[in-house]
Amino acid sequence: MKKKYRDYREFKNKEGKEYDFALLFNSRNIRRKQLPDTILAYRYFIDRLPIEKAKKCCLVLHTDRVFEHGTDLNAVIELIANGEQYNIVFTDNIFAPPQMNMLYNSTDAQILLTSNEGWGLSLTEAMLAGNPIIANTTGGMQDQMRFEFEGGDWIDFDADFPSNHRGTIKKHGEWAFPVYPSSRTMVGSPPTPYIWDDTCRPEDASEQIMAVYSLTPEERKAKGLKGREWAINEEAGFTAEHQGARVIEAFDTLFSTWKPREKYELINANEVKDRKINHKLLY
Repeated sequence: MKKKYRDYREFKNKEGKEYDFALLFNSRNIRRKQLPDTILAYRYFIDRLPIEKAKKCCLVLHTDRVFEHGTDLNAVIELIANGEQYNIVFTDNIFAPPQMNMLYNSTDAQILLTSNEGWGLSLTEAMLAGNPIIANTTGGMQDQMRFEFEGGDWIDFDADFPSNHRGTIKKHGEWAFPVYPSSRTMVGSPPTPYIWDDTCRPEDASEQIMAVYSLTPEERKAKGLKGREWAINEEAGFTAEHQGARVIEAFDTLFSTWKPREKYELINANEVKDRKINHKLLY
């Protein structure tokens, strides 16, 4: 344990000076991750602080500085967050899992404002490290915030209620600081003909950054540990052991119900099946 702590202190000292509050972005520099919005939200947050307190905060970007499917983050920072009070720090290294764990433990919260997201693995990693999460309410990110129905059950989406991106349900886990999108559009690609693209306002994200910042370090850690406790319990099961057991259960179900395919199948090439949406568009 002493060696791990020494490794952690060495890692933290290598990455830079001490800050009172460090916000982490750990994901790819691509369009849908909304990195310019994240930087702008951070600027709005910093601009509300006294200059001396602002200098003791930082935004850590663990991503590519420039990427063709994203943007030139150096230029973005130069244009909209160019000042000694902003302290936007890059970590360009590719870290092994132990170092990634140290990176999460060196920061106070994870932010992810992706406009469409299947899951958002960096949120899970942050929760498992005991950190609060600030996230856009879309896709799989909203599952990790544990929105709950009136009876306390974890939110369960169906054809009549496919997403909470309208903010229908407001109650969620203590570790989550959700940002509700202000714009919903439909985008797509040939493999995925359509998907909701939910964009949140940087101003709203900055309010949630301020909410996390306004907590004491002890309060932030207590909320983060609530997220970890839920993430590793039976309900969420965000661990290798739980996921492995669920894969085995799925295979057992498959083998118990499996029926061999026929040796051949006749397909009417002139028959075209009607396509239909299997969920509501207004809900």
